[in-house]
Amino acid sequence: MIVRAFIVDDEPPARVRLRQLLAEVGGVLVVGEAGDAIEARESIAEARPDVVFLDIEMPELSGTDLAATLPEPRPFVVFATAFERYALAAFAVEATDYLVKPIARARLSDTVARVRERLSRRTDLERDLAGASAAQAMLQHRTLPLIAGYDSAAITIPARGVGGDFFIGQPIDNKRTALVLGDVAGKGMSAGIVASGLQARIEAVARLGRGTASDVVADVNRSLCSGTDPGRFATLVYAELDIEKSRLTVVNAGHLAPIVLAPGSEPTLISSTAPALGWASDARFDAVTVSLPPKSLVLFYSDGVTEATNSDDVEFDQWRLIEQVQAHVDETAARLCESVVAAVRAHTGTRRADDDVTVMAIRRL
Repeated sequence: MIVRAFIVDDEPPARVRLRQLLAEVGGVLVVGEAGDAIEARESIAEARPDVVFLDIEMPELSGTDLAATLPEPRPFVVFATAFERYALAAFAVEATDYLVKPIARARLSDTVARVRERLSRRTDLERDLAGASAAQAMLQHRTLPLIAGYDSAAITIPARGVGGDFFIGQPIDNKRTALVLGDVAGKGMSAGIVASGLQARIEAVARLGRGTASDVVADVNRSLCSGTDPGRFATLVYAELDIEKSRLTVVNAGHLAPIVLAPGSEPTLISSTAPALGWASDARFDAVTVSLPPKSLVLFYSDGVTEATNSDDVEFDQWRLIEQVQAHVDETAARLCESVVAAVRAHTGTRRADDDVTVMAIRRL
C-alpha cells in the first residue's frame, strides 16, 4: 500500500531531508509540501493525503493550530519538530506520532508502518464515509469570493466526516453578495445530504437576484418543507451585503446571533428574526439591516463553537467567543477564523468534538 504524504515545514532544508528519508523508507508518495500552515491548509484539502508531517513552530499559525482545523476527511497527523515540549499539545489534537529532529530513519520507518497499518484497518463503513466526505467537500465552498473593500474568510469542520454545517459566498450582482451560514439538524450522512441540497438551492435562488433577502429564505424554506421528511429542519443566517451602501441585510432563521463589532462600540448581536427552516411552509422571514462603518467586523458561527464542552462539561459559550474575537479583532479574517477554531479545540482538549464547527468572518476595510 502506497502512503500519500504531505510535508509542512517553514525550513526548506528540513523539507528536503524529510523527503529523502521517506524515499529511503519506501512506499511513500509525497503529494505536496508547504512552507507555512496557512498555505498548507488549502493545499492539503486539494491533495487529500493519507498523512501530514507537520512542524510546530511556524510563523503566523502553529502546526498544532493547523492540525486542529484540518478539513475532513482528516488525514493522519505526524509532528516532526525540534522541540519535545509540545508533545502533550500534539496528542491533544489526535496526532498519530511525534518525531523529534533530527529524525532517525528507523524511527520514521516505524511511524510509516503505523500509518499504513491504520489505513488497512479502516472498515468498509469508514471508507464509505471518507468517500462521502470527499464528495461533500468537493461540493462545498472552500473560500469566500473576493469582495471589494472587505476581507472575508470561513472554515467548516465536520464532526463525523460528513456534516450538516455549510457556508456560502454567492455574488448576486456587482453591488451585492449573499453570505450564508447554515446548520441542518442532526449529524452524519443524512444531515450532509440535506445540507448539500440546501446549499445548492440557496445558490440557485440567490444567483437569480430576484426578490428580497426575506423572499430568498422563504423560497428555500418551502423547498425544504416539500422535499424532506417531516421533522427535518435547519437554522440559517442569510445576509446580503450591499457593497456601495456598506450595510448588511440579515434574515436570522432560528440561528445563533451573529456578533457585530464596530470601532468604539460594544459588541452587538443580530438575534433571530424568524423560525428555523422546515417548521412551516408558510412561515414569515423578516429581515433587519445593520450599517457597517469602516473596520467593523461581523462573525457568523454554528453551535458547534459555543456548545463545545470540555472534560467538566463546561461549554465554550458565546461570551468566550466574544472575548476571543475581541482579542483578535485586528487580524485578518482568515486568521481570526483560525484562532476561534483553535480556541475551541484548546477548550475541549482531548474530548472528541460532538458537533460540526463552522466560523465565517467579514470585515469592512
